[in-house]
Amino acid sequence: MKFVVLIMALASAFPLSLGLRGNAAFARLFWTLFGLLPFLAAALPLFDIGIISWAGEWVGFVYSLEITIVDILALAALLAVPGGPVPWAYKVPLLIYIAVASLSIFQATEPLATTFGIWQFMRMFLVVVAVTRAARHDPKVVVDILRGMAIGMGMNVIAVVYQRFGLDLTQTRGLFVHQNTLGLTTHFVLFPHLAMLLYGYGRLRYLVPAIMATVLVVIFTASRAAVGLAAIGMIITYCALALAGLTQRKVMLALAAAVALAAVAPVAISTFQNRFEAVPLTEEEYDERAAFELAASYIVADYPAGVGVNHYVYIAKNFGYSERANVSPSEGNRNNIVHNAYWLATVETGYLGLFAFVLMLAVPLITALKWGWRERMTAEGNLLLGMGVAMLIAYVHSMYEWVIFAREIQYLLFSTMGMAFGLSLRAAVKWRTAPASRSTARSAYAAPARPSAMPARWQATR
Repeated sequence: MKFVVLIMALASAFPLSLGLRGNAAFARLFWTLFGLLPFLAAALPLFDIGIISWAGEWVGFVYSLEITIVDILALAALLAVPGGPVPWAYKVPLLIYIAVASLSIFQATEPLATTFGIWQFMRMFLVVVAVTRAARHDPKVVVDILRGMAIGMGMNVIAVVYQRFGLDLTQTRGLFVHQNTLGLTTHFVLFPHLAMLLYGYGRLRYLVPAIMATVLVVIFTASRAAVGLAAIGMIITYCALALAGLTQRKVMLALAAAVALAAVAPVAISTFQNRFEAVPLTEEEYDERAAFELAASYIVADYPAGVGVNHYVYIAKNFGYSERANVSPSEGNRNNIVHNAYWLATVETGYLGLFAFVLMLAVPLITALKWGWRERMTAEGNLLLGMGVAMLIAYVHSMYEWVIFAREIQYLLFSTMGMAFGLSLRAAVKWRTAPASRSTARSAYAAPARPSAMPARWQATR
């Protein structure tokens, strides 16, 4: 039966692609759903088609060979969007990581479990290529995807308020399985929308609630990393856009933000007090993260080429590494993944895999910041800077969490990469065809700004 459902799902990609080609309203809804669905992935598992599933039998960042509705939408978009191929410079880093991960099959105790992880990254390759092509062809796609992400965050703010005050949870997880996953998702919503607001897009009815909802979600996660990095990211975003050109609008928004943060500070303090009263900090007695990382270091010392993608828990638990590192003997701890994405990549794919993993993350970050700064006088440039900050903060956050490997986060991450690549390709075309405007782009205070390809309702109103 599941194969019949799979065939029907794959077949639906073609009519979806036809709708994308000929109906602007449908395209807007399509890309809004594309941005929204990753926020519902954990709450609506019926959208998953597990070709092979080891649910309940395997512990890792993925436990099945699956296809989701987001994959179907990405396939439909790839079939619908015209235009040339994505440059190899943007595709090669991810392909290198997939190749290195594929080599880890030969080190894996359970090769099929490794295949689950490789398949997930192959699906993300489809996502990044589809979004890149779409954003390159039509920049309104970026606005639609971000709107979908904002709607997803709005759903989560309803969930976290209910969990905090209705269920009296000290750390809320929203629609996700854990508060740390929810905390990482906020980066991909908060900073691009903050960049749009600071630049001065036309209507604020959508941007301000999106930012406020995201900040509230961050606070109610009661995650020290999420709250701290959100604050740092907001400061970086503001400073970057202020350097691009300090305006009266940005000064007023900074003052308004200071007042708003002062107003929510008591809520944040109360949230953390409730958390620490319910579950006091015990790092001096037992540092869970340090124990996991110690176990990871022991594994890497014995297996410098890696143990196989999706194998950390299996090796650490069954080959004595968790015991040796004094990881708490409870089943929950022994079945947990090292809370550091870079250690996880090294354990599972070796030092070569760590290099490939960092390269895969670095290329879109550098691309977004490079072209965002060059195009800082335009709407696209400011969005690129906001996306660059989102990726940067997510990468730093991944030093404390592994969930950048979770599919929900990867859909948001690789969609953001694709949007950054698409806008960068558009900027590169303008840069080559309008050399006279380069002097304008170099000056943070030059006027007038170069024309933007973003929708008129999103243009600056400074």
